[in-house]
Amino acid sequence: MMLPVPLYSCWHAYSPNDVGNEWCMGEELMPSTPTDDDRLVLACAERKWQPFSFPGAVLAGMRVMVVLVAGLCMDVLGRRRSVVAWMGLYFVVAFSRSFSPNEEAVVLCVTLEGAAAQAVTLALLLLAAEGSTQGECVRSVCLVVLGHAVGIGAGAPLVHHFVDGEVYRQMARSLPALVFVPFIMALPESARWAVCRGRPHDATLILKRSHHMTFDPTMKQKLATLYEEHKESMDHYGCRGHALRESVVPLVRSGRLLLSALVFMLCGLAYGCAASARHLFDAVPFMSYEDRQVTFAAFEFIFLLVMGLTVTRRGVKWVLVGLMSALSIALLLTRVLHKTGILNSCGAYVFISGLGHGCVVLAGVWLTMGVIRLTPTHSRGFVLGATYSMATLGQIFPYFDVVSAFIWTGSYLDVFAEIGLWAIVTFVAGLLTLLLPKTPTCLPDTLRHLYRNVQCEKPDPEEEHENTHL
Repeated sequence: MMLPVPLYSCWHAYSPNDVGNEWCMGEELMPSTPTDDDRLVLACAERKWQPFSFPGAVLAGMRVMVVLVAGLCMDVLGRRRSVVAWMGLYFVVAFSRSFSPNEEAVVLCVTLEGAAAQAVTLALLLLAAEGSTQGECVRSVCLVVLGHAVGIGAGAPLVHHFVDGEVYRQMARSLPALVFVPFIMALPESARWAVCRGRPHDATLILKRSHHMTFDPTMKQKLATLYEEHKESMDHYGCRGHALRESVVPLVRSGRLLLSALVFMLCGLAYGCAASARHLFDAVPFMSYEDRQVTFAAFEFIFLLVMGLTVTRRGVKWVLVGLMSALSIALLLTRVLHKTGILNSCGAYVFISGLGHGCVVLAGVWLTMGVIRLTPTHSRGFVLGATYSMATLGQIFPYFDVVSAFIWTGSYLDVFAEIGLWAIVTFVAGLLTLLLPKTPTCLPDTLRHLYRNVQCEKPDPEEEHENTHL
């Protein structure tokens, strides 16, 4: 229900301020959310829990730290174990929220749900991408997020129509996580991660299980050779040792990897600002929480389907520049069209709102794919966690009073200019991605794989076929 694509947080709850707009009054798919709705998640919308207050800042800091720790856990403990652990935490917290004794417990549970959901999402996307070849990893990730679109689109009306009472509805929303845990335990671990941890025999068994590969006597030898390349690369940069050391230290020893990580973190910061500004400055035209879920799920499904069919073999840089630019335009679109008088119907507002949501989804998915495709296996989880910790931190900034800072300097900044400021930040961050290296022909497992063939324009077809088969 709360997979953070786009980013989910306690502050983006459906609040009474979003109800009763003049655009779609009386037009809803499901019954409207009244202003006196006792929905527990509405407690997050109160002012005392906003990020500029001390309790809100503590909750935001907890979200940032959880995502960063989740990234380290993916590198140290493995991708599958991380998914099982965080999904278990999500179920415990979500189920406990059904019996929250007070408002403070509700807000804490919602914050932990969002953090656990974010950690689960990142680990699932990483597991799906590492189990695929370079040409198929984007499609695999899109399929995972398509499941999210189907889940929130079908779950909202089913829970609303067949379950009565807020306590029982919250229990029904948490139960799919419990059912999901056995499925995750049946998933194979990432063979790439197993090789980096010095277990080529386990990697062979994983490949036989996940890809239904016939037994090849040379498979162990090939994977052992890959592990030797990993050790040579770690020795070259002086960071061989514990999994935690091999995950973090290469960012300090390799200038190019550090540059890529910094670019992704800045891009993630701007992405979080854009996602938060869109929720904050664009009032949603929906009359109920369920209507918003169903509409956003439909747009999310269509946009991901298009991405999976069109840009699977494209390089990272230019697609990310285009998506971040589209996201910056989407931030301004509602205000511009409203001033020109084009937006004059409920359907138009719903379409623009869904369009903005789709841009946020695509930018987040491609940002994740950029980190996966341009980071070696041993540091991939940490860089991914650091990127989304910055994105979570970026959610806070639009809530601060930027207008007052400009008034202090003698300038006046209206709401249109303020959202334009966040659009400019998003666009500039997209341009920074041009500093990233060229996308390699296969997912890199070591730093040498990432930077060895930078000057190569086109791989040899026979070598590419052999690597794909491996």
